[in-house]
Amino acid sequence: MTRTDRPGADVRVAPPAAASGASHDGPLWRPAAAVGVGATLLGLAGASGPSLWTDEAATVSAATRPWGELVAMARHLDAVHTLYYAFMHAWTAVLGTSELALRSASALAVGLLVAGTWVLAARLAGRGLAWWVAPVVLLLPRVAWAAVEARPFAFAAAAAVWATVLLVAALRRGGAGRWVGYAALLVLAVLLNLYALLVVGAHAVSVLLDARSRAVVARWAVSAVAAVTALAPFVVLSAGQAGQLGRHALSVVDLVRNVVVNQWFLGETPTVYTRDAAVAAAGAGTDGWWRPASVLLAGLAVLLVAGALARWVRARPVPDEVRAVLVWAVPWVLVPSVAVAGWAVLSHTYSARYLTFCAPAVALLLGAALRALRPSGLRVAAVVALLACAAPVLASQRAENAKSGADWREVGAVVGESCAPGDGVYFAPRAVPERGSVRLTTRGVAVAYPEPFAGLVDVTLDADPLATDDLVGRSVLLQGAGARLAGLDRLCVVRRHDLPDAVREADDATLAADGWVVRDTWSGTLDEVVVLARG
Repeated sequence: MTRTDRPGADVRVAPPAAASGASHDGPLWRPAAAVGVGATLLGLAGASGPSLWTDEAATVSAATRPWGELVAMARHLDAVHTLYYAFMHAWTAVLGTSELALRSASALAVGLLVAGTWVLAARLAGRGLAWWVAPVVLLLPRVAWAAVEARPFAFAAAAAVWATVLLVAALRRGGAGRWVGYAALLVLAVLLNLYALLVVGAHAVSVLLDARSRAVVARWAVSAVAAVTALAPFVVLSAGQAGQLGRHALSVVDLVRNVVVNQWFLGETPTVYTRDAAVAAAGAGTDGWWRPASVLLAGLAVLLVAGALARWVRARPVPDEVRAVLVWAVPWVLVPSVAVAGWAVLSHTYSARYLTFCAPAVALLLGAALRALRPSGLRVAAVVALLACAAPVLASQRAENAKSGADWREVGAVVGESCAPGDGVYFAPRAVPERGSVRLTTRGVAVAYPEPFAGLVDVTLDADPLATDDLVGRSVLLQGAGARLAGLDRLCVVRRHDLPDAVREADDATLAADGWVVRDTWSGTLDEVVVLARG
């Protein structure tokens, strides 16, 4: 390896063979496979620790229904996740719906993601950089979270990075198969996460900066247009379901915090926003250390990348391997981030998890910045500091109540101990009911953990999710459940702590008037279980 003799060029410049991915050390697939297997095993570590939560219950509800019912639901709900649900239908048919079974699929996807990131880094700047980038992407809290989340974000990120690997190879070595494979992986990524469509815009910038000729740019354009055309019906269908997204206005400060910190360096939080600060911190399982740690982690990462960028800009010409990283990583981070943040201002539908597919680009920049840091003692200190900041965040992701404070496993255990088959269960609303019908309730706990609720009488169920072709079903008000309550002697009430007071008071009055007396109460981080019996 050679070094530049220009001031501020603290980088190693890979020979052309290494930069193109060729090497005398053997094919890239062997170390990439080893890295991928290691990443999957690390992703599985602690995967069964957190309780399942609302989003994962949606996966269980969709994946365990018959094929015809899944297709019927996709026509008007959650089309953006249908391919993932179809995959999970087959996966759960073999492995079941335990926490480990559900999340092992995502851990496998993270293995593919890390392997693809290793190959991409090796093709852009040689294996030396690849060995820095692979552990960085695995330790990004956003990726570590995706490994233990039974949702499609890890799969979309894996498809996006392998699409980029094929694009880089197609630009440099041609081949119809590579262009077709690139288009196919683009389609796959978008079918798994609609926001992955933004990677096409990032690729457009990179291709214009990297391509050797207009003919190569034209080949990319044909492949990209073919992919987008194939996706058009899916995009139209998904756009028609956009009203399903939760809407909440973010202040400028909140949006900046989400983009800079939550988007890459936090994952989701174990905070229970509906409870007081003391209870919320208790739900984190790590004494709240993840909060300052995530901010410090983000600040240190930004400082390292900004410092490296400043040094690289001063090194003229910019070394080839550094230029390759910047050409591919910077647009991949900026184009989707700016687009999603801008859309969030207008639509109030921002979620940090939408951009999980950009994590490989963040890792490329941070890995390159660490590798370029001099002297070696400073580099070691930076690595130690990053690990120290990441550790509390990663630990919080594996805690019992890591999923927004979800305590469903504990709720199921309490119900199983308190009520027996033939007793009743009431899943309370999560909002003030409209027009006498209830849609969103706490019933998701029985979807995620069905065993404790087997044989219990659901006193307010009107139509299950299969009948309504959605994920939540339909319920009647408790005040209309008198006939089902009449034959019961024991009732378990499952309700959230943030249940509107008006609903809580009306329910309590109805039960008291019907002769029900509270026998026991259990309080968790997110929910409470009230056990009642006839007076």
